[in-house]
Amino acid sequence: MENSCFNQIAKDYHLKRKKPWRPLVFFLDHLKNKAYTFKGISLDLGCANGRNFKLMSNPPNKLIGLDISLKLLKIAKNNLNDINQYSQYESNFIQLLLGDIRSLPFRRNSIQTVYLIAMLHHIKRKNVRKNTIFQIFNLLKKNGKIIITVWRKWQKKFRSDFFLEWVKRTFTVKFKKQQKVIGLEEFGDKYVPWTLSEEKKTYNRFYHFFSKYELKKLLKIFNIIEFKITGGPTEKDNFFIFARKPTY
Repeated sequence: MENSCFNQIAKDYHLKRKKPWRPLVFFLDHLKNKAYTFKGISLDLGCANGRNFKLMSNPPNKLIGLDISLKLLKIAKNNLNDINQYSQYESNFIQLLLGDIRSLPFRRNSIQTVYLIAMLHHIKRKNVRKNTIFQIFNLLKKNGKIIITVWRKWQKKFRSDFFLEWVKRTFTVKFKKQQKVIGLEEFGDKYVPWTLSEEKKTYNRFYHFFSKYELKKLLKIFNIIEFKITGGPTEKDNFFIFARKPTY
């Protein structure tokens, strides 16, 4: 995952995505209504500008926000220092960290809850995603919780694109080679444009769109408790997962 694109779009991202993501609000409320609690140290991987901190923070429990983009973290820091958004008491329990999700700097069995919100689908290659999930598994305490959201492959907007791609990848060797050259090695890989409002300049962000089978296979080391399809314009564009690390 490259950080340059996210640094370039950081300001525009913040202008467009300041408030907590509404589908995540609903999902967390759903879990809390089922009496799930989120205490201990929490980790927001790919926290960006910290838009979801209000949903995740629970003083005096610590929340750590990690991101690969320094510019997005600076925006998050400015937000934490804004007394109109956070009290000093709240901000004291939120720590920001510049880092790469592919190499996490945390001790084994040290984190109670991990939030992986709209992040996993930015990682290229199956083996790298698998290693990332394994790292998260190791840093979680026994019975620790993980909440994940990713983009769904067969959502309405991209369904026909992926069907056509499947046909080409299945029957055309040349197409697979061409896709690999431009960094789209696997079925489900796609570049999604982000256009800056002021400059009218476009940057391509890498996404790997998941099938249900693929995602469940990736997360098989966890006990999956909730697996929902929701969010996006059609309310069927994302997978939302709530899982726990086994106690054995």
